[in-house]
Amino acid sequence: MKNIQGVNDSIAAAGASTSVVTAIAARAIELQPIISATSGVIAIITGLFAIMYYIKKLNGKDSKQPN
Repeated sequence: MKNIQGVNDSIAAAGASTSVVTAIAARAIELQPIISATSGVIAIITGLFAIMYYIKKLNGKDSKQPN
């Protein structure tokens, strides 16, 4: 059985973790547009690289056969 100090420590730890989670959630809401924009730019760049790769492959520039 916990003594009163152990109970107080548990309550303090629960309160602190709740505060930390709330702070992270508040920041995530503020940063969401930046994160979405960054993800979009990464997706566009990835798509452009994929297009370039398949254009090279279709043109035969990436084939392993000797000319």
